[in-house]
Amino acid sequence: MSYRVDVERLAVRHRGGGTAPPALDDVSFSVEPGRVCGLFGREGAGKSTLLACLAAYRRPSGGTVRVDGEDPYENARLMSGICLVDGRGGIGVDESTTVREVLEIVALLRPRWDQAFANRLLDRFEVAVGAKVGTLARGRRAALAVTIGLASRAPLTMVDEAHLDLEPDYLSAFHQELRADQAAHPRTIILAGATVGDGDGDGDDGGGMDGRGGMDSHSMDSHGGDSPGGDGGREDSGGTGNGGGGLLDDVVLLGRGRVLAAGRPAELRALGRELTGEAGTVADFLRAVVGDATAVVADRRLGRLRSVVLTGPMPPEGLTTAERAGISVGPVGLRALVTYLTNDRPQSGDQRERMS
Repeated sequence: MSYRVDVERLAVRHRGGGTAPPALDDVSFSVEPGRVCGLFGREGAGKSTLLACLAAYRRPSGGTVRVDGEDPYENARLMSGICLVDGRGGIGVDESTTVREVLEIVALLRPRWDQAFANRLLDRFEVAVGAKVGTLARGRRAALAVTIGLASRAPLTMVDEAHLDLEPDYLSAFHQELRADQAAHPRTIILAGATVGDGDGDGDDGGGMDGRGGMDSHSMDSHGGDSPGGDGGREDSGGTGNGGGGLLDDVVLLGRGRVLAAGRPAELRALGRELTGEAGTVADFLRAVVGDATAVVADRRLGRLRSVVLTGPMPPEGLTTAERAGISVGPVGLRALVTYLTNDRPQSGDQRERMS
């Protein structure tokens, strides 16, 4: 069983009012039932606030939130079918409570709870069921949180950065378990996280001068890669089949409380392209060809070379002009593109500049 998610013009103002900008402003997107959606944005982008509205922990200031066609706030029917776990463990119990007792509590609240699955996950994550929650290290607490999220099999399951606290081997195990259980027991899943991290090098950075990876690269494209013509993840699989690709069906990018972009991974990847060439030639090309609707979201120099990442439409003759000028044009890896689009801290004077 899976719930559809519809968010339309959602606004959330900070408690206490004041002149601070809203936590969320005019946010709209949808997630079809049975799909896995990545929600990405830097700290303070509004991810946790958005998930809190979906989980009925917080009432919106404006707009609408619909889960399975209904407002989730104080909705008894939906309550047991929405599960949100966060980076603090998402458990909400006394620190002296044991892991075994936590699972007993969750089993009472989640009608689709699978105790055998939970036990197997805890064994794989090496979490002792007799341990008290307060004694768990950060990674083990995260493992308990994602175990609750997976074994609850809630029609809407949301993980707010808890998986990012897992050790690398356990993060890989989490992705494997999620992928397999999603195929057997489809549900709607939202995985939230920041856009910048160490990355684990799945090779989707698209070449050029910038080698940066984003956070949680396995969740972005664990098998698909970013080569032109590749499937680039699950965007063509429809529903819960993996299509030979990555984990995510959809991606939503948040920045300063607003949706920056939303769509399938391949659609977002198509937004960007990287141009590399002699610095003066690239500068001339930007002045002559790139219009106001296109943004430079990254600009790097190495000696006489200059590499820029562009997002937005380019005139049809743009690529031909670039190639004739000796400028190479290539794709931008999805993880790198997410990093660029959500980056509101410029790294050079040209970054996010509008070219006219």
